[in-house]
Amino acid sequence: MKSVAGTAAAATLFLALTASFAQNAPPSVVHWTDGAPNATSEVKNDTKIEGLKTDDIHIFVSLADVKETEYNRVWVQVSNHGKAPLDFNPQAAVLLKGDKSVRAEVPDKAAKSIQKVGEAKAQELSSAHCNMMTTGQNKGGGGTGAGCSPTNTEMQVSKQVLEFSGKQAEWVRNNGLSQKTLATDEEVQGAIVFRKDKKSADYVLRIPVGGEVFEFPLSAQNKAPSYN
Repeated sequence: MKSVAGTAAAATLFLALTASFAQNAPPSVVHWTDGAPNATSEVKNDTKIEGLKTDDIHIFVSLADVKETEYNRVWVQVSNHGKAPLDFNPQAAVLLKGDKSVRAEVPDKAAKSIQKVGEAKAQELSSAHCNMMTTGQNKGGGGTGAGCSPTNTEMQVSKQVLEFSGKQAEWVRNNGLSQKTLATDEEVQGAIVFRKDKKSADYVLRIPVGGEVFEFPLSAQNKAPSYN
């Protein structure tokens, strides 16, 4: 007959092995499928919103263009309906396209990039007229073009580009999601930004929440800035 001590030791070992396996086991994947009982879909303002619900987590996502920038944004809403806290790191999200992946951008870095590109384009637009005059005069052996100045239209467009890129950068900075632990009944929503591809594409968004990974099929037109 096995001793009580031996039985207890075996039980302790079993529990330790079980816990170790649970920690090392890959997270379960919940995939959005049209018509599935745990999946929702609706269209608001021409944007498709997809949702997945488990006993503990409700998550909704939608993809849209961050206009006149090199970024798309996925608007995400996550709610914790379980009894335990949930860890949520938006920087772990990826857009999959075949065997390629697009990683989430740090919001502040993306905002700085949007601002920098806007400033460079505004500068280019405001000096385009002078550059053309200088090039033309040099070809003809004329003057240096030192007295040229941009037209009112060029200056207006330059100002609009600068102002709009500033607003877009501010939006990304203010709405970008950061890592967070959600308490029971707590909700978070905001944007995760991704760099655009050069043409329209279908993706699968993979977004880890707690011990699960949620997958959503998404499509993007990947519109380049019109002033490119």
